[in-house]
Amino acid sequence: MHRGLFRWGAGPLIGSVAVVWTGLMLLVGRLWPDVFSVTGIALRIFTAAGLSLLALGIPFYITVALYLRSHRRKEGLVTTGPYGFLRHPLYTIGFLFLAPGVVLLLGSWPLLSVPVVMYAAARLLVPIEERTLFDTFGGVYAEYFAVTGAFCPSSRRPISRRRQEKHTHKTDA
Repeated sequence: MHRGLFRWGAGPLIGSVAVVWTGLMLLVGRLWPDVFSVTGIALRIFTAAGLSLLALGIPFYITVALYLRSHRRKEGLVTTGPYGFLRHPLYTIGFLFLAPGVVLLLGSWPLLSVPVVMYAAARLLVPIEERTLFDTFGGVYAEYFAVTGAFCPSSRRPISRRRQEKHTHKTDA
């Protein structure tokens, strides 16, 4: 597996799948607007829900991205903060808040499938990214993997900061 492919993780590929699928669903909505357009009170509900999801998702995403950026250079593998609960909080925010928020604002029934397609793409692509992380970080990633969920918090105890420091080595991956 070419390490450069996942330098930025699976995110760009997941995003590409989402963009292509969104384009196809927009086309479906344009071809048959009488069937697929959201109108009336449903459109108001979609708009309110979309704005609410984006109002929550954008600050979450920025906060997690800044946390990752500030800790990655110092720690190599980040297993604290939001990463102490989820291995992939940015992807999770993307398909739980950002994608649904955007598609609800666009007001087309077929677009509701976009977050599902994003989740499916993540489920397919994240294991490839994680193999690279196992190869790069070895035992500390295996321990982290064992106690954190990919997209949903685990009931298992997060890796301790002390154990993480004992096994961490820095990398540009």
